[in-house]
Amino acid sequence: MNHKVFYLDGKKINSKQTFLTQAAEAMEFPPYFGANWDAFDECITDLTWCPAQRYVILYDHADIFAQAE
Repeated sequence: MNHKVFYLDGKKINSKQTFLTQAAEAMEFPPYFGANWDAFDECITDLTWCPAQRYVILYDHADIFAQAE
């Protein structure tokens, strides 16, 4: 089975902007990514730019961002 695994290092994420930046980098978002929630939603719900049968997002230390917000 063809899986694509994305890893987000929560130690580098403490704000909306750093989350979006790290997610775009880790998940290899296309160049048109607009670095906002709408663009994030678009990129994770239409993954035609990153073909696979299944996707896994590993978000380590997510509590850091949760506590910052």
